[in-house]
Amino acid sequence: MSTTRKSAASSGAKQPTDEPSPERAEIEAQIERIRADIAALAEAMKGAGAARLKEARDSVDQLPEEALAQLQAQIRYLEEETRAKVSAQPFQSLGLAALVGFLLGVLWRR
Repeated sequence: MSTTRKSAASSGAKQPTDEPSPERAEIEAQIERIRADIAALAEAMKGAGAARLKEARDSVDQLPEEALAQLQAQIRYLEEETRAKVSAQPFQSLGLAALVGFLLGVLWRR
């Protein structure tokens, strides 16, 4: 094994030195630029994420208002439908109301 090491040293293989080579300095500079680019990209993504989070929060805040508006519209529609049916069939509506009142009275007595 020692002959292999000697032959590699005598064959002209470069020995590592303490002085940085120009290629190494260029590679390190490129690595630093890549690190800076990654940091800038992370900041941009952080800003985009914050903007999307704010947008989502705003839309969630609007949901209860929209739901309330939809419920009010449905109640108005049902009220109009009920008025139309009562106007179209007043005796049937009166009989139904009396039946419901009677059933509620029986249930509350117990």
